[in-house]
Amino acid sequence: MLPVYEIVDFTGNRYLLAKAVMIRARQINFMGDEELEKFNGKIASLALKQVLYNEIKYYIPEGEAKSREEKSGKIT
Repeated sequence: MLPVYEIVDFTGNRYLLAKAVMIRARQINFMGDEELEKFNGKIASLALKQVLYNEIKYYIPEGEAKSREEKSGKIT
């Protein structure tokens, strides 16, 4: 399992982290993963580990991330 401090100490964009984990979790749910058994079938935990440790490559389309930041008022 993941230590809590690894999630708390994450310094990147938390919205993008959550989005990437959600997408990866869906992929694991449909396609499976060799590590799933090690995580006792906990798909979200496995997806979070893979994203946090950069075990998978992902990107969020720039327009989607930007529109989210504009809605929250964080664009300067």
